[in-house]
Amino acid sequence: MKFKFLVAGILLGLAQMGTGTAQQLELDASVRMGELPNGFRYFIKENKSPENRAVLYLANKVGSILEEESERGLAHFIEHMNFKGTTHFPKNELIDYLEKAGVKFGADLNAYTSFDETVYQLPIPTDDPVLWKNGLQIMRDWAAEALLDKAEFEKERGVILEEKRLQQNAAGRLREQYMSGLYNGSRYADRLPIGLEQVIAHADIQVLRDFYKKWYRPDLQALIIVGDIQVEEVERQVETIFGDLKKANDAPARLSYEIPLLDSVRFIQAKDKELSQYQIEYLIKRRKNPLINEEQFRDELVQQLFNNLIAGRLQEISRKSSTPYIGMQVSSGGFLADLEMLNVRIALSPERWETGFKAAWTELQRIQRFGFTTEELTDVIARFNSRLDMQLKEKDKITSLNLVEDYLQYFLHGDHFLTVNDKIALTRKFLDSITLGEIQKYLNDFLKEKDQIFLVTGADKEGQKLPSRTEVFSWVDAVTKENIAPYVQDRKDVSLFETLPVGGKVLSESTIAKFGITKWTLSNGVQVYAKPTTNKNDEILFTAFSPGGSSLYADSDYYSVMNAPAFIVNSGIGMLNANQLSQFLNAKGVQVMPYIGEREEGISGASISKDLESGLGLLHLYMTNSRMDTARFEVIMDRSKTAMRNRVDDPKRAFADTVGNVLGGYHFRRQPSSMQTLDLINRDRIKTVFQERFSNAADFTFIFVGSFDLDSLQLLTERYLGSLPASSTREQAKDLKIRVPKGKIRKDLIQGEGDKGTVQLVYSAEYTYNDKNNISLDALKTAVTFRLTERLRKQEGGVYSPSVQITKAKQPLGFYALVISFDCDPAREEDLIAAVREELSKLRKEGLTTDELSKFVAEEQRDYELQAKSNQFLLSYLKGQLDKNEPLDSFAFYQETLRNLKLTDVNKKLSKFLNLDNEIIVTLRPQK
Repeated sequence: MKFKFLVAGILLGLAQMGTGTAQQLELDASVRMGELPNGFRYFIKENKSPENRAVLYLANKVGSILEEESERGLAHFIEHMNFKGTTHFPKNELIDYLEKAGVKFGADLNAYTSFDETVYQLPIPTDDPVLWKNGLQIMRDWAAEALLDKAEFEKERGVILEEKRLQQNAAGRLREQYMSGLYNGSRYADRLPIGLEQVIAHADIQVLRDFYKKWYRPDLQALIIVGDIQVEEVERQVETIFGDLKKANDAPARLSYEIPLLDSVRFIQAKDKELSQYQIEYLIKRRKNPLINEEQFRDELVQQLFNNLIAGRLQEISRKSSTPYIGMQVSSGGFLADLEMLNVRIALSPERWETGFKAAWTELQRIQRFGFTTEELTDVIARFNSRLDMQLKEKDKITSLNLVEDYLQYFLHGDHFLTVNDKIALTRKFLDSITLGEIQKYLNDFLKEKDQIFLVTGADKEGQKLPSRTEVFSWVDAVTKENIAPYVQDRKDVSLFETLPVGGKVLSESTIAKFGITKWTLSNGVQVYAKPTTNKNDEILFTAFSPGGSSLYADSDYYSVMNAPAFIVNSGIGMLNANQLSQFLNAKGVQVMPYIGEREEGISGASISKDLESGLGLLHLYMTNSRMDTARFEVIMDRSKTAMRNRVDDPKRAFADTVGNVLGGYHFRRQPSSMQTLDLINRDRIKTVFQERFSNAADFTFIFVGSFDLDSLQLLTERYLGSLPASSTREQAKDLKIRVPKGKIRKDLIQGEGDKGTVQLVYSAEYTYNDKNNISLDALKTAVTFRLTERLRKQEGGVYSPSVQITKAKQPLGFYALVISFDCDPAREEDLIAAVREELSKLRKEGLTTDELSKFVAEEQRDYELQAKSNQFLLSYLKGQLDKNEPLDSFAFYQETLRNLKLTDVNKKLSKFLNLDNEIIVTLRPQK
């Protein structure tokens, strides 16, 4: 289950204060709202994206804020118990039933508990009447019919304690130091949803049952249903199923709590030995009201413009030259309860606390005094209008999951929800009338608020001293007295080309009718695969890839090659420097990004139809006229080395570094980043190796997926791809002989504080890469997930959520790795490792059960239905098949392959594949 809480720098929601005289926002009339006589509310909306699916939320205005001292953690505990047995689905039958229907626990089926609410989420198919009826029954059971069985309650204590253990890290310990100050000593500071260990470990079951009876009641609940449904029919079902919920006559009032605003500027220091970042945050809080009228809508738009303007300004400054601060972010938005916050976050180097802070504070002062420029506002408004155009085109493709959140916020906080058309129309109505003066006033009004905090955080490291209140306030005072000049932009009218490329021609065309793919071969040898879809109204995704990558270079060039794309992208392109390129792309719906991997190089991109030509122009320039800005190189290297010098002994990083080293056989190219590896990046080699990788277009394969016309796309590819330089040379990636070691290997790290251990186990083997073997390995991964969740979480109570991943590779040889990882009590590491081994041994000997295979098939069939409607999946699939020289149409037969899976065949393969003799174990436990 997800667990939500707020910390400094994490800002949720948007709403500005307004007056009661402004015109109210009209709610979306297509949402069927109602309230039953018992107070239970519902929101029902028909939405056909995706088809044959619906999202169900059960919202409860019940969170940790309602807990008394002896109940701290019980709201979250009840969330867990609702998955441990209800009237119609006792014990674990609920999860078992849904998994057989293809609904995944954790990925689909989930819940979260926050300070003020608990929300249960169930995405479910709607094309099965029995499953749909049971889905509604599940929501009803969650609302009022949790069994709260004592035996299950006792077993779940360990799971929740393990969830709490996950917070034993630098961030969690830091939070404990500043929570009271951040929440102004309010009740919120003492009501983190995870609760107290004493309560979780020792609370009596009756206390839990009393809390459930007191607060889980219809007048505090709402059901939200969005999806491919018949609204009238679903409304009748809701009235029938939820109409008999009872509210006790003596039910206590659900009090609202607030965080008092203080008339003071506070200063807080917090530090931890494992914290690698040094920063100063400046936080200002003020009240906000629910978003209900047009004036508030306009105020929110001012806020959004401010956030976009200041983000753009700071990004442009970072591209211009080196700054004595590492980074700076400024944003405003909802905070907690009825508050919103302005947050200024400045990342600094401990060697340059003063100079870095003053430089960053100067930029804030510059904006406070002079505001933004007309050109900056014009750019931001243009981007807004571009996004509005895209939203309008895709309004019938908005997913149910994106819509359901609006109705949840209305029930919880009163923020009005609008139709897409109304939201766009109102935005356009106000957008052009908002002035620079209003935006500057927005910032200045916030800065006048009385409730302010300076929060200084850094490493608890010998010889490192965090700045004091006196020092920080003196720096602020010094900058305030400085003479600061207005901001000046580097602006010019820009275009990608002085002269457009002279294109080539399509020499041959073929089709794969079964999968709707057209293939062109251009006159320069470039091969293009195009698959038009209707998954989105205006989305085109594309990629280009070629074998080779860094494998073709000596170790001495490795770090230059792998980092080359980052430096090239930050240098601009063609005639344009980085800021000019940003201006060119300002209102365009396009992005293009080159990359170099170990075995291939390529370019990925996304675009809307009208900007596809610009996207292909960018691709053309990256392959023919890339830039290398030496000044920008020095800025990036300086920041990287500063960050590297500031690194502390972070056990999490040490663990990841050890895993990477062991799995890579301690090869030079698997070494963790360090000052030494940074020194190996050769500025003079970057542009050369980048150009070498992208100099031969005929060695690339290009793929386009999305909402395009084939004839129009052909003309663009002829011009921008057909004009690329090409030769007859064809490269192949070099086998570097980097292998996961065979045999049994174990590494134990003892490092860090707290009481949390980490374990990773890797089982690997060579195999023949093909569709049938791959599907058997996917079934293995699913079965291992089921078994370890049952064993480690439910039976042992020793792990909150074990992670199971499987990687498969065809090149340079057929190979797979099963990776299992979890956090736990360090004292239980050996027992839990033994449990994993035992379950894998059983699986290898006995194979999957009929139940496990049927769950896997159900999950895959449901995933297939969604993936077939995803441009991103189709692009990734086509690239994978072409790269590995596999059939392009196998996806079209996937459902049939699933239906024909035989348990004996799968188990025969797995008994052969699952090599438990190749076992790598890496553990981490804290120092005593």
